[in-house]
Amino acid sequence: MRKYYLDNIRWSVIVLVLVFHVVSIYGSCGAVMSYNAPGIPAMDAIGYLIYPWFMPLLFVVSGICARFSLSKKSGREYIRERVWRLLVPFVFYLILIGPLASGLSFRVNHMEEVFAALPAPIIFCIRIVNGMGPSWFLLQLFVLSLVLVLFRKADKKGRLSAWGERCSIPVLLAFYLPVLGAAQLLYIAYTFRIGLYLLLFLLGYYVFSHDRVQRSLQKHCILLLAAGLAAGVAQTAVSWGKPYQAVVNNWLVMLYTWLMILAILGAAGRWWNRSTCFTSRMSIRSFGIYYFHYVPMIYAAWFLSEKLALPYIMNYIMTFVFSLASAVLLGELFVRIPVLNVLFGLKKKDKKRDKKIIVPVDAPGK
Repeated sequence: MRKYYLDNIRWSVIVLVLVFHVVSIYGSCGAVMSYNAPGIPAMDAIGYLIYPWFMPLLFVVSGICARFSLSKKSGREYIRERVWRLLVPFVFYLILIGPLASGLSFRVNHMEEVFAALPAPIIFCIRIVNGMGPSWFLLQLFVLSLVLVLFRKADKKGRLSAWGERCSIPVLLAFYLPVLGAAQLLYIAYTFRIGLYLLLFLLGYYVFSHDRVQRSLQKHCILLLAAGLAAGVAQTAVSWGKPYQAVVNNWLVMLYTWLMILAILGAAGRWWNRSTCFTSRMSIRSFGIYYFHYVPMIYAAWFLSEKLALPYIMNYIMTFVFSLASAVLLGELFVRIPVLNVLFGLKKKDKKRDKKIIVPVDAPGK
């Protein structure tokens, strides 16, 4: 039986990614984006409340989906699939889309003057990193997929999975400590949280993929939600005025993160394990939304802020709407272009059947 709540979590997280990026562009707390503009300080609260947990949750969900995928494929088949559905789209994002983002960033932030004394190859690498945008997720998930295959080879008898299935709520809550510890390891460039995402991905595969564990979370999801929201309010108050990325590994922020991961997995499994026409289409389109939203968003924010004099709240709304609409349209366009649809991770499942789109199983959206 298909677990629709996982699909619903993924496309919902993609929408939250857009919301967070808009809030960060107009943020007052010092979060650095490719383009930043003045905004409404109170709107920063949205960032404090969603940033700590939405991407960690996505790595847990990706680990769960990896288990379902590997139940049908060998390790070699799985890696081959990950190459085409994660690594190739990442590389072509850097080549074809990233320069559009780094071009604006270099111009508005006068980065060409700042780095003028550096050798050209160094400047080129800085441009590549600067234009990475949301594609970092594909690279990190690809690396984690390779690590997972090694873990499976080392645990051929499935002892880790058997142990994970026995995890109770107290044990799941106690995982906060190793999760907090992992968050302090290999936090690179305020983007790659290698220690944390590796642990969460493996927990998704070995622990949260079990129905028994999911039933426990569903049973206690109301209490978990209440505790998570209380921690969220507390960590927002403590973190206020500081860049999101600078406080994300704080013990209170991580407590909020872990409680929300447990709560959302349980609540979605209990109340949102269903599919409608809308949720089905969002699931299918969400990878394209994630992949294509960032460049239209920063250019829209730049135009609205530099060329027009609208109320700040209109800048938020129009930037979000424009980036969402542009991402949907670009996804619909490129999925119909041979070769590019594969290079961008957009592939038609069956041309004879309603032209349904398949996107990376473990990428944001399915």
